[in-house]
Amino acid sequence: MIIHFNLVNKVCEKLKIQFISLTKEKLIRDYDEKISKKTITYKILLNLIIESHKKLTVSMLIADIDYHEVILSKF
Repeated sequence: MIIHFNLVNKVCEKLKIQFISLTKEKLIRDYDEKISKKTITYKILLNLIIESHKKLTVSMLIADIDYHEVILSKF
């Protein structure tokens, strides 16, 4: 999952969540599979509770994506 930098910045400030630096930059591919000039350098980890009993830790990659606030994708 990729989340737009502006959106995640607002959420992280409010919830006091810190960004985690990636040890290696991750490339972004556009919808046409071409490699973007933008890279991912940070992520956040969130704990999600589903149906009030399942707890999952989800990694969200942070990028300055152009047209969307969140992109769901396999990595």
